[in-house]
Amino acid sequence: AHLAELDVFDLLLVEQPLAHDDLVDHSRLQAEIRSPVCLDESIAHPRHAKQAIALGSCRFVNVKPGRVGGLTNAVTIHDLCREAGLPCWVGGMLESATGVALCIALAMLDNFTYPADIFPSSKFYVEDLSDPPVELVRNEAGEPSVRAFDRLPEPVPDRLRRCTVQHALLR
Repeated sequence: AHLAELDVFDLLLVEQPLAHDDLVDHSRLQAEIRSPVCLDESIAHPRHAKQAIALGSCRFVNVKPGRVGGLTNAVTIHDLCREAGLPCWVGGMLESATGVALCIALAMLDNFTYPADIFPSSKFYVEDLSDPPVELVRNEAGEPSVRAFDRLPEPVPDRLRRCTVQHALLR
């Protein structure tokens, strides 16, 4: 396996090296290389996390709430991984400030041990749908940190209306 050649670099992890739907070959690869495999796109539901754990497909999991079906599924995946001894980290998917705030809250759970892949929405959007914005600041040690929230960001109705393509009300 060519990926075994990466072991000399003592990498923290190798993220999603194979196809997202191939947990079996990820398991074989993880058995062959010293570098930890991190599954990302392979974990789209708690069921996938259970399968990956059972097969030994990885030693890290990237959890993206938007990809796994929301906060409840993200917490479930965190808990499954914690029970199996697999550390996690939170990945971002270009969320608004509301989504970024939820990712930050999720990243505070005990088994999210790797720095989160979360950015302020201003990095991606000229005008965020939510207010207040999420900002990165430097702490006393000069490390990036997130400012404390007076309140969680919420969608601003006028901004949301301007960006809405279709609306349906079901009763």
